[in-house]
Amino acid sequence: MEVKTLANIKSAIKRAEKNVKQNKSNTAQKSALRTAIKAFEANPSEELFRAASSSIDKAVSKGLIHKNKASRDKSRLAAKLG
Repeated sequence: MEVKTLANIKSAIKRAEKNVKQNKSNTAQKSALRTAIKAFEANPSEELFRAASSSIDKAVSKGLIHKNKASRDKSRLAAKLG
C-alpha cells in the first residue's frame, strides 16, 4: 500500500499506512452505525432496534463513540420503539 507521507523513517511510514487503514475501517463502522439508526427511525421495529443497538455497542467496543453517548442513543431509540 502506497501512502503519500512526509515521513522518511521506515517505522513512521508503516505507522502512516496503518493510520490510513484504520481510518477507512472507522469510517465504514460509523457509516454502518448511521445506516442502522436511520433504518430503525424510518420503520421502528423490534428487529431493527436490536440491529441498531448492536451496531451502537460495536462502535463503543471499537472506541468510536463514548459509552455515555451510546447509552443516550439507545435510550432515545427505545423511546421511539415504545
